[in-house]
Amino acid sequence: MEAISNRIKRVLDEMHGKSDIRESYVIRKDGLIICSHIPSPASQKISAMSASLLELGKRTLKEVSDDNLKLIMVKGEKINIIISGSENIALICAIGADENIGMIFLRIKIAIKKIQKILDEAYGGI
Repeated sequence: MEAISNRIKRVLDEMHGKSDIRESYVIRKDGLIICSHIPSPASQKISAMSASLLELGKRTLKEVSDDNLKLIMVKGEKINIIISGSENIALICAIGADENIGMIFLRIKIAIKKIQKILDEAYGGI
């Protein structure tokens, strides 16, 4: 049987192959990295900060309108960070500021579904 990390890496490879995503990470909601594609030296810090942003965004939405968080985007001059996830995992993607965000959102949504399915099959849901 193929390793779970290899299966997830294939999903990330496919996502990267169809877009100009610079780097990506699949993390648990506590900030631990499950798998990454083209990681940076600051991978652990990026994943921990992203998990914190997700939690803050979730709490803020609950306070404002009792809504559920779908996505966080940090927009910079040169790079954008998109953080999106399912119940227990998140996918963090760094893209150039000039990229077609609509297509990236679609690819992220597809990748998250595939990754969650892999984890559900392996662990019965994490």
